[in-house]
Amino acid sequence: MRRVLGVSVVSAVCALGFVSPVRAATNDTYNSQQWGLSSTGAMAVWSTTRGAGVTVAIVDSGSGPHPDLDANVDVGLGISGGVESPDYADVDNEGHGTHVSGIVAALADNSLGIAGVAPAARILPIRVLDSNGSGDSRDVARGIRYAADRGARVINLSLGGVFESPVVTQAIDYATSKGALVIAAAGNGGSLSSPKWPANYDGTIAVTAIDPDDQSPAFAQRGDYIDISAPGVRIVSTAQGEYNTQSGTSMSAAFVSGAAALLFSARPQLTPAEVRDMLILSAIDIGSPGRDSTYGAGRLNIPGAFALLAARYPSTSTISIDGPARVKAMLTALSTGATTNLQWYRCKQIGTDTDAVPNDCVAIAGANGSTYKPTPTDLRSSIRVGATIDGQPRISGTVGKVVAIWPRGTTLTVSKPAKIATLVGSPSTGKRSIRLVSGSCSIRNLTVVAFAPGTCRIKVSIAAKKPYPALAITFDVSTN
Repeated sequence: MRRVLGVSVVSAVCALGFVSPVRAATNDTYNSQQWGLSSTGAMAVWSTTRGAGVTVAIVDSGSGPHPDLDANVDVGLGISGGVESPDYADVDNEGHGTHVSGIVAALADNSLGIAGVAPAARILPIRVLDSNGSGDSRDVARGIRYAADRGARVINLSLGGVFESPVVTQAIDYATSKGALVIAAAGNGGSLSSPKWPANYDGTIAVTAIDPDDQSPAFAQRGDYIDISAPGVRIVSTAQGEYNTQSGTSMSAAFVSGAAALLFSARPQLTPAEVRDMLILSAIDIGSPGRDSTYGAGRLNIPGAFALLAARYPSTSTISIDGPARVKAMLTALSTGATTNLQWYRCKQIGTDTDAVPNDCVAIAGANGSTYKPTPTDLRSSIRVGATIDGQPRISGTVGKVVAIWPRGTTLTVSKPAKIATLVGSPSTGKRSIRLVSGSCSIRNLTVVAFAPGTCRIKVSIAAKKPYPALAITFDVSTN
């Protein structure tokens, strides 16, 4: 335990070696080694939110630079000996803060390294620890206040000391009053060590560590002050220029900070007290029945916290799309409440409505109105529209895959000719052809004639003509 002027670094982490790439379940190189994401259920809620719109302040040794993190890191603050360096070009000379930040918000699905618990959240780095991992409690207090004033909803304190610092306690109260939830590492001093501050303060969530088997590691502290457990053994995350594994309650606190960011993102109106309750009440009991001094309430359970969120605040805000999935056909966004921030999306997959933009969707540039006409670029894609409705983010379900050829009429009268233009619609001007697949119909000169009641199956093709590729459709027409 290192200490300067009353602030000691709780982490006391040990790097267990640099990791080697293995075959991953997603395109993040080390995803299969991120047992903490599976243990906490983080990825299960990513279809709802990935933490967008929420800032997590990491009051630590800095954050980065790192290619798997930089895109999510805001300009931060350096504080040393009471001297503040605003608009700080963040550089972590110790590595601890970078590791913590990666657990919270490393980029996901970028074919690189790892994914954070809340991979779309913003990181506000506040450097208060030096290259030895030590710092001054007054600097920590300044950092907490700065984070609160910058609008951070979550403040991660993977640091601490043996004695209470009144200025840090007051800063935590200030941050809470400004709408921030403060999360602190419980300490790495082992089962016989005294409680660590600020984790021992009721204004924080005190987080201890567990291993992949839900066991408490030897370094984890015990005590009635511990609120919740989270992964803290052999945690792979961002390091100085690469990746490594570290262990400690510092890592555990970062998991809970990421979880809190997801909840605040899903419903920005939540208070720190509400998020605290959802995280603790949903925890999975893994020790003695009920709350205990080893695991607190139990293991972090992110899907369970979201179940409590849904039960407490059932969503009544919806957005949908009216109109056909055709090139040049007008699509209209329909919503149930006061709507702002409209945005149309081009997606690869078909899906139902949700609270967050799915991974397979990209925003369509300039498509921010209540209507949208699909273009040839949208062919074979699905369209969604998103908006903020009554203060809540909502994304519509998709309309079917966008097409540039479609059936226009599906009924024929016996002996009455029907031209291809009455049967099929398309904006393409390519050469048309038609053939009979089955049924009691005849085709001549791009005209269909039914000569008996029943069903005819026909295929219409249109040759490629820019901006459209070759098109074809097979469909049934009934005859009477």
